[in-house]
This record gives sequence, structure tokens and C-alpha cells, in this order.
Amino acid sequence: MWPGEVLEDRAGDIAVGFASLLTRQAAWRHRRVETITVLSHELVRRSVSVDFTVPAEHRDDLRLSEREWVVPLALLAKRPLAHFDLRMEDMASVPLLRSEETQLIGRELLYLMLDLDLEEGVEADAGGLIERVLATNGDDLAAIDAGLAALEERVGPVPGFAALAERLARGFLLCAVVGDVDRRRVLKFAYDEPLDRPDRVAHFYDAPGCTEAASYHAEVDVPDEMRARTSELVDNRTGAVLASGPRDADRPAVYYVADTGRQVQPGLSVKYGTERGRFLVPAALVAWVIALELALPWLFADLSHLAASAGPAISVLLSSSAIFSGLVLRSGEHPLVRIVLAPYRLCLAAATLCAIVAGAVLAFRATSGALELAWGLGALVAAAAAGILTMEAARAPSARAAERVR
Repeated sequence: MWPGEVLEDRAGDIAVGFASLLTRQAAWRHRRVETITVLSHELVRRSVSVDFTVPAEHRDDLRLSEREWVVPLALLAKRPLAHFDLRMEDMASVPLLRSEETQLIGRELLYLMLDLDLEEGVEADAGGLIERVLATNGDDLAAIDAGLAALEERVGPVPGFAALAERLARGFLLCAVVGDVDRRRVLKFAYDEPLDRPDRVAHFYDAPGCTEAASYHAEVDVPDEMRARTSELVDNRTGAVLASGPRDADRPAVYYVADTGRQVQPGLSVKYGTERGRFLVPAALVAWVIALELALPWLFADLSHLAASAGPAISVLLSSSAIFSGLVLRSGEHPLVRIVLAPYRLCLAAATLCAIVAGAVLAFRATSGALELAWGLGALVAAAAAGILTMEAARAPSARAAERVR
């Protein structure tokens, strides 16, 4: 037979094996490890490894051919997989079922779960609902929920079918074709994932894998010059904290042991901050220097006399503040670092601009009133910017504190 005909012929048996495996995921998936690498404030890359052993009694059900077995590794959100990669322990590539092939098994699986839920002699016309569940991209979930409610009104409760339909409406099964299931295996896959709720300093990463294995281990690869202030595995339904990672860490790790009797909607909440010594402390020092350069002459010197006698020299001195500011305005930074530091760089830019304006009015020998206004207002703005940068530097994590945590 052609490969497609082989799958059609085996889809029913594979669905039987899936039904058993998906209802007891923690019994055969021993461990799931995820590394979340932050690419920007709205995109991350997930690298996942799944440690599993297919139970001997279900290996014949999952057999696709003499040397091929289909294994459901995970349930992923229904969105295009960007930069996807699937490999074995030895980094050899692993075949993956296509979307239409996965839908073929999913269809058989939904019909099987419906038959198991229905009482003997009761029939249900759910073909249209099943096709809608398989075809949806998440844009008609309300209609699917209404269809499930209408079905239960006609035939009574169908908890297994309803739970599976809701999961398959929001996600799809990642099905790997494995060449050996007689021993314990580890499969690794990775893909880029957009964030549903992008934020400048706080990210929330879905963690459905938390309940798909007996133990779950997640790490966040934090960009250079940043620290994870807090990292918590939370139940998105109740807000309860399931597990916590270390504070102010550059690679926080969260460990969770699945509780099969507890229904949770897990997610990983991480709040970021920049290291104080990389940008904030130098920026605060530069801003204070500018503030003092403006405030002291404004308070104690005769600006009109300085404009006539030492204007050019003072203008050069004040303009040098812009050069010092350039030392903390670096290029080539991580996109998230640039976004987090943007408001603080605006503060430093405001102080630098005040120094340049003050030097300009002095060099051009403006009137006494203009000198007083430019220097006085500039000193106030620079002092405010320095105060903001100082407070943020005091609140920011330090590299030494992170080293002590490790």
C-alpha cells in the first residue's frame, strides 16, 4: 500500500493507543525539560526534551509499519511552527506526521472517545462538530463550546469526548514517527513561539507540558545584562503559585512534580530587570555630573561674566557630557535590553540635551535672563533624570547578588 493508505488502515488502532496514552500521560512520559530562550519582548524559542517509555501493551496499537511507531509527544497550540526541529538523542532527525495525517488519527480518536462516553444503545450525530474541531484555527471556539453543550443536552454527559474536543480545538498533537519503542527514549524538539501578551519587563509563557509528564523542569535563558527578578509557575485559573525559581538569576530553573488529581492551567511568569552595573549606574553618574555642572554655576556664579570671559571653555566642558553619555549608549544589544532601557536612556538624553543647550546659550552670549532660565531649568531636568536613574539603579539586581544565588 501507499504510505497514506497504510496510515488510513492503521488510524483506528493508533487512536486506541493514543486514547490510553493521553489519559495517563504522566505514567509513560517520565520527564519533560524546557529551555525558553528570550529572542525579543514578543518572541521566544522553546527547546524541549521528552523522556518517555511506551508501555509494552500499547506498542502494537501504535505500530505504523514493521519498524515504525507513532508517538504523541505533546499538544502544541494551533499556530504555524516557525524554525521547528525534531531530533533523537543522537541528534538524528525524526519524521513528523503532517497536519492532515494527524487530523486523520484525531478524527478516529474523537469518535472513539464519544463511543466510550455514550451509554449503550445511544447514538449521536457529531460528525459536523468533530470536523469543526479538527479544522478550526481557534477563531470559532465559542461555536464549538456551544456545539458541545448542545450535544450533551441531546445525549447526556460526554466528559471524555468534551475534554478531548476542547484540547484539539485549541491545539494539535505533535506526532513523531519513531524507529524503536522497545526501550526508554528521549526526543528533542524546538520552535519559535510568539507571546500572547508581550510586555516590556514581564512575560507569561504557557506551560502545558507541566501536566504532560511525571516531572517538569523549565529554565529561562535570560539575555546578557539582564536578570530574572522573579520566576513562578502559576495556575492561570486561580493564580496559585505551583513552584518558584531563584530571585535575580540569569538562568532561573523551576521544577514541578505533576499531581494527577489536580486540574491546573499552568504558565510560567517571569519579571525581568537589567543589571545595575551595566547601564544604570554609569548613566546615573553621568547625569549627576551634568546636574552639578549646571547647578553650581547657576547658584554661585555670574553667568553673564562667564559668558564674556570663559564662555568657549565652559561650552567645551559641557559638550563633553554628550561624549560621556555616548559611553553608556551602546549598540548591538539584545532587543529586550533595548526596550527595557529605553525610558532610562530618554532620561540620560534629556540631561545631555540640557548640557548642550546650556553650553550653547553661554557660547552665544545670550541675555542674562536667557542664561538664568536655560541653566536653571537644565539643572532641574538633569537632577530629576539623575534621581530617576539612581532610584532604578538601587532597585535593579546586581551581578554579585546573582553570583551568590548560584
